[in-house]
Amino acid sequence: MPSSLQLKHFLTAAFVVAGIAARAGAAPTVAGLDFCADQHVLAFADRQDIVAVSGDATSPNSFYFRRARGLHALRGGAEEVLMLRPDILVRSYRGSLSMDAKFERVGITSYQPPYAFNFEANLKNFGAVATLLGHEAEGKAFMADYMARYQALKQAAPIPMKTVYMTPSGFTAGKGSSVDDMIRLAGLDPIAEDLGLNGWGPLPLEQLVMTPPDLVVGSFFEEGAVHISNWSSGRHTVFRDLVKDVPSIMVPSGMMSCGGAFTVDAAEYIRAEIKRRELMPNRVAAGATGEEQE
Repeated sequence: MPSSLQLKHFLTAAFVVAGIAARAGAAPTVAGLDFCADQHVLAFADRQDIVAVSGDATSPNSFYFRRARGLHALRGGAEEVLMLRPDILVRSYRGSLSMDAKFERVGITSYQPPYAFNFEANLKNFGAVATLLGHEAEGKAFMADYMARYQALKQAAPIPMKTVYMTPSGFTAGKGSSVDDMIRLAGLDPIAEDLGLNGWGPLPLEQLVMTPPDLVVGSFFEEGAVHISNWSSGRHTVFRDLVKDVPSIMVPSGMMSCGGAFTVDAAEYIRAEIKRRELMPNRVAAGATGEEQE
């Protein structure tokens, strides 16, 4: 395992060693502590080896929510993990080093993937978890597939449509965010750059009225995806009119979660929707090749 991934292996207590030894040759049992960790687990682990997933694994924000259905969902925190005693616990944004120490004492290996700053780092994290779970070959195939699709998107014809990203909160993503990367990967032109937006921030109402986009890309609008305050700026009539008057594509929330882990899926979804709904600008559609002509 590459040292940069900072995989924390712990000594196993004697009585746990005996239990794992009885499973010689079998894949380790595993649990996911939060829904981003769940994605790594659900991507590779065999169902019979998954002791538990988080309570959010079946939510709209979970990419692999269908795979999580019927699995035991964690509700009791660290105490429940200790009771279930998986061989490996994968965690992302939940948990702590002190919690890891508790798990160490009973032989549970806790692994937190490093923070992924880009698509390639996300892929490496998936590969690392696959190897940890005894599915190295599947991990390599997963990475190769995503990288091939990523390169295909990079080489696809651009779609010159000024695009704004919207969330129920009325916030958008600007330059330097995984969402901005996704919009560019889809071949679109993010309007956030024209507005001088960096990172995350509120959508500027006045500027959107003055220079409306050609396309709205939104996410987390599914029922139960997020809590929407009655005071949210996303309820403003400008936003409602924008979605009504401008072609809008609502990307499934699971494709937009976990720091760009599924950027390729989101970009492919957007391009497919543009093609299906015939939103492609005429000058592009007339000369489209490859993907657009299939």
